[in-house]
Amino acid sequence: MVDDYDDDTSREVDLLAQIERNLAAHPLAGFVVEGLSPYGRLTSAVRARVMRRAAFAGMPVALVGRGNAEGFVPPPTGPFIGGRNLTSTKARLLLMACLMKLGSLPAAADPDRPTARETDTVQKKIHEYQEVFDTH
Repeated sequence: MVDDYDDDTSREVDLLAQIERNLAAHPLAGFVVEGLSPYGRLTSAVRARVMRRAAFAGMPVALVGRGNAEGFVPPPTGPFIGGRNLTSTKARLLLMACLMKLGSLPAAADPDRPTARETDTVQKKIHEYQEVFDTH
C-alpha cells in the first residue's frame, strides 16, 4: 500500500536535499531505493516523482526489494534500473561500478519536464546500466 496519498513533492525534503547536494558536489552519484518486498515497487507516487527527477538530473536510480530478495525486480518502466534479485548493498556496489564505467546519465534541461528527445537519451543510457544489472 502507499504510505500517503498526498502529492506534494516538497515533503520529500531529505531526497530533494540529497539530489541538490549530489548535483553540487558529487558528479558520479546515484540512488538505490529499497521498495516494497519483493518486487521493489516505490511506496508512493510522490517518491517516484522525486526519484524520476533524480534520474533526469543525471543520477541513475536502481530499484530493489526490501530485505530478503526472494523476488526479482524486473526492469521497470520509466527512468529506473531494475535491481533483479540484488540486495541494496550489492546493488549499491554494482551501481558505483556502473557509474565509473558508464558515467552518469545525461541530464535534462528541466528534470521535472524532460523532452521526448531527452527521455529517449536517458532511456538508452539506462539500458546500458540494465544490461550490467541483468548479468550480475
